[in-house]
Amino acid sequence: MSQKIELPTTQLNFCVIFNCMESWKKFAETLELTRELEKTYFKIREVFQREGWTQEELSSPRYYPQDLMVLHRKFTPKMREIFQTIKDYGFDVDRDEVHYYIMDKLSHIDDITPLRKPNGDNEN
Repeated sequence: MSQKIELPTTQLNFCVIFNCMESWKKFAETLELTRELEKTYFKIREVFQREGWTQEELSSPRYYPQDLMVLHRKFTPKMREIFQTIKDYGFDVDRDEVHYYIMDKLSHIDDITPLRKPNGDNEN
């Protein structure tokens, strides 16, 4: 005779959320691995705003402000560090998966730091 086990709603919701999210992503979320990277990216976007650049101009800016270069030097190693931390804890994940995860996490910053439109207006 089998017995039906009932889980309280909160436990059931946790199980559903945990099962839907890949374990390495849950690990990254729990340890807030992208927090410093998000702060750095936010500062980079503020530089873009201050310089009055459009999204299109980001692909080949006419000049590179010193503070932007300092922030960029922090950004790239931090991305590698996040990937390496996930790998060091034994997760079987490739660099592209982690890259896309990070870029998705950073995309909300683009929404809150709009750049100038090509016609001169601010993006909103």
